[in-house]
Amino acid sequence: MGMSEKMNIREIADLAGVSVATVSRVINHSASVKPQTREHVQQVMKEHNYVPSATARDLSFQRSQVVAVVIPDLKNPYFYGLIEGITRVAEKNRFQVLIFNTNEDPGKEAEALEAIRERNVAGILITAAGVRDERTGRMLTEYQESGTPVVLIDRFIEDGDTLDTVMADNESGSYEAVSELIAQGHDRIAIIAGEKSLSPVYERELGYRRALTEHGIRVREMYIAYGDQMADKSYLCMRRLMSLSKPPTAVFCGNNQMTLGALRYLNEHGIRTGEDIGIIGFDDIDVLNKLGIPLSVVDRSEKDMGKKAMELLLRHMKNQDAPARHVSVPTRLILRGSERAACVEPLQSRAGRKRKAQKEE
Repeated sequence: MGMSEKMNIREIADLAGVSVATVSRVINHSASVKPQTREHVQQVMKEHNYVPSATARDLSFQRSQVVAVVIPDLKNPYFYGLIEGITRVAEKNRFQVLIFNTNEDPGKEAEALEAIRERNVAGILITAAGVRDERTGRMLTEYQESGTPVVLIDRFIEDGDTLDTVMADNESGSYEAVSELIAQGHDRIAIIAGEKSLSPVYERELGYRRALTEHGIRVREMYIAYGDQMADKSYLCMRRLMSLSKPPTAVFCGNNQMTLGALRYLNEHGIRTGEDIGIIGFDDIDVLNKLGIPLSVVDRSEKDMGKKAMELLLRHMKNQDAPARHVSVPTRLILRGSERAACVEPLQSRAGRKRKAQKEE
């Protein structure tokens, strides 16, 4: 095989029958590799004209006590909580945290990952914007293969099975929320979802569809609106939903920013949550709680997610041969009254009224 075919470190590892981390240690002349293994790997590299990349050669030397955190939206309070959880564990283990904000832009994400290369960080924690962007996947794989561990938080990426992950139980959380709206008597239930390519968006929509189907309610595509994780697009989604000839009596919002956009539309048009329309959002919104505005939410501990992600990173730093771990963080439904609406009757009340009528007969 010629150099023009550009074999990567993973293919060399497969041919040699060893782990990627072992190949990386051979490339970087680590004393921890057995002489026989070293000779075997070097022979495979020679046979296939493999030339290690600069990343593979350099990144395992003189690791700093810095971890890089790449997030898509610093304005989103969820990520503040995530960073707080990461920082607590990092500081306890004498690591500093370097934060990069990509504004949901895969191009900026690629620039951030290039900048990280120059910092020679000890590990990377990332909520990826470019989940299907070839650059993001390639660069994260290069880091992992060269001995810089990577942990994905909240979003999967294509070909990211070898990376550690920390994800919320999105499908279960949305299923529980929509089931509660059904219990409140709603059957015209809409969802404001986000960008379709993102795994949490897909999973939350899946939970929405499953709840409707299992409760015998037809899924109507006109009640599914796709935003982009941000408030402004969600505002437009809510406007479209409320302009339907039969608008929804309840809406499940796929994240906190989209919930705020939906609430802004409802407030501007005098539509009261918990009275005129039922609303449940994904992720709690602290500012609404401080203002005494009740909002029912699917909550997850972003701080706990951050802690678990940093713990996975430390684990991988200590043992590069450790198999990838996938951690799922449970959600919980917090009901504060916004799930109700006067235009529908809760199923429990409806059943009680039916039983009373039967007794009177």
